[in-house]
Amino acid sequence: MTMDIVFLTHDMQDLRESVSNLRLSTEEPFNLIVVAEENTRELADWHQQNKQARLLIGRKGQSVAAGYNLGASASSSPLIVFMRDFMYVTDGWLARLRDCLLRHERAAAAAPLSSGVSGAQNIPVSNGHGGNFNYLANGLASAFDGQSIQVNRLLGQFLMMRKSAFDQLGEFDERFEQEGYEDDDFCYRALLDGYELHIAKDCYVRYERQLKPNSKESLLYMNQLASNRDKAFEKWGFDLSAALLNWRQPITISLCMIVKNEEQVLERCLSSVKGIVDEIILVDTGSNDRTKEIAKQFTDRIFDFEWINDFAEARNFAFQQATQEYILWLDADDILLEEDANKLLKLKNSLPSDTDAVSMIYNLAFDEHGNVTSSLRRNRLVKRANNFKWIGAVHEYLEVYGNTHYAEICITHDRKHTQSSRNLHIYENKEAEGLSFSSRDFYYYANELLDHGLWERALNQYERFLERGDGWIEDVISSYGKAGDCLHNLGRTFEAKVKVLQAFAHTLPRAESCCRLGYYHMEESNYEAAVYWYKTAAALEKPQHTQALLNHACWSWLPHLQLCVCYNKLGLNELANEHNELAAAYIPDDKRILSNRSYFQSQNRTPINS
Repeated sequence: MTMDIVFLTHDMQDLRESVSNLRLSTEEPFNLIVVAEENTRELADWHQQNKQARLLIGRKGQSVAAGYNLGASASSSPLIVFMRDFMYVTDGWLARLRDCLLRHERAAAAAPLSSGVSGAQNIPVSNGHGGNFNYLANGLASAFDGQSIQVNRLLGQFLMMRKSAFDQLGEFDERFEQEGYEDDDFCYRALLDGYELHIAKDCYVRYERQLKPNSKESLLYMNQLASNRDKAFEKWGFDLSAALLNWRQPITISLCMIVKNEEQVLERCLSSVKGIVDEIILVDTGSNDRTKEIAKQFTDRIFDFEWINDFAEARNFAFQQATQEYILWLDADDILLEEDANKLLKLKNSLPSDTDAVSMIYNLAFDEHGNVTSSLRRNRLVKRANNFKWIGAVHEYLEVYGNTHYAEICITHDRKHTQSSRNLHIYENKEAEGLSFSSRDFYYYANELLDHGLWERALNQYERFLERGDGWIEDVISSYGKAGDCLHNLGRTFEAKVKVLQAFAHTLPRAESCCRLGYYHMEESNYEAAVYWYKTAAALEKPQHTQALLNHACWSWLPHLQLCVCYNKLGLNELANEHNELAAAYIPDDKRILSNRSYFQSQNRTPINS
């Protein structure tokens, strides 16, 4: 491919030296299009000696934008290089810059590294090269071969552009006089149109412009920049430089779901993300209701997957069908409330490109007033290129790494199905077949048994999990508490206390454990001990960005409401009333709060509600 190079010149000495350098350092064929302000005798003599160059004469005092546009109008190459006469290339520059541009299908332009320039293209130059800039360029080429970085801004003094992108976006805006902001304006239009801009890290060119501080030329240049900055503000209505600095290319999102017989909830789920996700992948594992019919209202990307008692396999299959930059996963009984949908849309338009995963809050349970009572964090949005995998046949998890962004976006779980024994049966069948269990399997098998009220069997599995000693710390802490619940339900309260206290060997006290201990002591009418544990729970600060399952009642109103009961039993009604009001700050309309308040106001000493 023969390249067209649009060479904008204002100085004959610079023209001679820069073009000579261009020819000496460029192996590939190219067409040189020289654009000058006026045809002087000196320029005519030069052109007489360089007839292979095409000379275009613009107008006196023409701007960079006008000069570049004139040169581009004479170009017929698919790729155009725009350069000023104070730029000097190094060996191999053209091939490296061309390869960078062609590697990225959505790139409108690519530019090299240089020294003494602004922004991401600047690279400090030491004296180690001894003035041999090819030595420096070859070192960069060796260290960063084929590497590039995507940016929001490229400098106009040297860049390569797709002619198709130039034609689609329109010319450089000639309202910008002399120089300055014509490149920022073009870059912003490219970003708005969905194009990318790249810097080739393995390509280096020299910037040889010298503007002495406080010189007349320097002051004129700064004044011109200020004038063009004002013109950019008039055009766009905002600071264009700041807009480029803060620009975030909207990401694209594939929603991936696995479903079976979800006709009651699927439409609600998909409607909550309509207009946000760019693609919906729905994998059906054997529905015999209207699930697929409903799904077809939102997507045609519906796949069948034969159920093999393995959730990870089904989810991985769904992920394999995705084509967008990021993957969002939901269950059919999950929804995004309007506030959270707006937050997700905002995140889509602002997520940094180096983000590997986005952690979101998963709200699992609610009280009668709609307050969240249980939540945890899950990695909900992940970069597809990382090929993250799901692990685990049941209670699967997504194994991620890299840069995680913690978003204050909530996924709301609104279960419409009744408690199912499906997961329990999968574990029981696995056990009956003699298949090996991971530590995670033991933990979640125990949870399934606990949910079904099978205390002795659940306790046994929690013990097996804890004996392994290699479980996730949050599962370990949870297991001590849940094993304590099993022992308590079996009438072994002393052992339950001991079991819950063992969690403190692994971490500082958690509110859930303290409330458990307080409850055990309350049941034994040991109110002094119960007060100690509930006061401890009330003083704890709720952790932020934790992956652990949080019982929000234990971190807010529950310790205060139980302290109200305990202090009343101890005859300390002033303290009891104080803690009732502290609980009211969280759940003001709760009937227990209102009843207790009425009791304290009337000084009626009948037993209060807890």
